[in-house]
Amino acid sequence: MLTTTASWLDGVPSLDLEDVRKVQRISRSLLNRLAEDRALLTRLVNDVLDDPERLAASRVTVLLNRLSLYHAPGRGFEIRLNMNPRPDNQLVPHDHCYVFATRILTGGYVHVVRRRTNGWEGPFTGADLEPGIVTVERPGSAYTLGDSMVHQAVMEPDTVTLFVRGPRRKKMSHAAGELMPPPQSWPAPAVPGDAPKESRPCTLAEYQAMRAYLIQRRLID
Repeated sequence: MLTTTASWLDGVPSLDLEDVRKVQRISRSLLNRLAEDRALLTRLVNDVLDDPERLAASRVTVLLNRLSLYHAPGRGFEIRLNMNPRPDNQLVPHDHCYVFATRILTGGYVHVVRRRTNGWEGPFTGADLEPGIVTVERPGSAYTLGDSMVHQAVMEPDTVTLFVRGPRRKKMSHAAGELMPPPQSWPAPAVPGDAPKESRPCTLAEYQAMRAYLIQRRLID
């Protein structure tokens, strides 16, 4: 749980809901308000360093870096800040094991939602997908996707997004494996000599770099 003093986030309703439209309404209000609450956003980023749970959940991944800002397991959601996108690694169609919503703070991206031709569940390949909706997302844009939706988000270098996820709805997420980027493009290991991983906890130096990145873009103080 959040280890700072109470804030309006403590009153956000549960996102452990089956109705994606209800999740969308709650999430959009949450993300819009947090995007405008610079003082709270700054405090959440700063306090990651003092919360072992959120620091461990802040990660460097094959797609981007992220900070875990707020955990509400009793209400079924987590808030993150995503940044440092790796555009060359974002060409892989994938789904998520939870419903999520996002709002773009800086930068932007081409967002592609694919249509599956082999049903709504289980693994898929690139051959199982057809073109769907293509949008261009800019600062202020927001959307919500269910766990069965397959998408790609090819981000500009300076893109930062707020992201809220709901509880896990399936055992695992999926991606078109034959399109995955090669291991040499994955995040460098935190410990010299270890093998690269698709996702790992950030180091203290990486947390500090992410915080500086947000300050430089005038998103936090």
